[in-house]
Amino acid sequence: MRNQKSDKELLEDIGKGYETAFQYLFDRHWNTLYTFVYRLIKDEDQTKDILQNIFLEIWNKKEILLIEESILPYLYKIAKNDVMSLFRRNRVRLDGHEVLIRNLKKSSAADDGIIVRQLQEVIDLELAKMPLNMRQCFQLSKYEHKSIREIALELMLSEQTVKNNISEALKRLRFCLNNESLGYMSMLITILLNLSLN
Repeated sequence: MRNQKSDKELLEDIGKGYETAFQYLFDRHWNTLYTFVYRLIKDEDQTKDILQNIFLEIWNKKEILLIEESILPYLYKIAKNDVMSLFRRNRVRLDGHEVLIRNLKKSSAADDGIIVRQLQEVIDLELAKMPLNMRQCFQLSKYEHKSIREIALELMLSEQTVKNNISEALKRLRFCLNNESLGYMSMLITILLNLSLN
């Protein structure tokens, strides 16, 4: 059954030791993180190890984590650090990712925060330009984690119209972010938007 709670609400429950809430959070974000990490390191076992470490860290820090909205930026940050640790251990150089790797090495936590805020501003501005139904479909899907059927019922649209609106919104955001010079975080988010179109 799909859980309607936000990441923040789930984390509050996890902080109280509720394992069911942890499982919901795990199920919500596992596939996205798995695909992202696997595309970088091309190894199923190592990808699973990294993701297990990420969620283990979430559980171990459950009583001190302070997340205001989505936990995804925090998960991506842990994934980035774990992938870089793997690169350093194995001296891995992945074709097509040399620039990304160099930028990851140079980044700092402070820079990450600034870039994330800048990217959110870019995304918000682009969303504001979209037709109302397109914007609502995207926000309900990506921010509130609602299913296509739930969105269709809420907005009184056909499920195919909802799918088309989300797909078009993702394409516009991908194009917009490709034109922004905001460093590696823009690259990461663009990769994730590409995954969302599949």
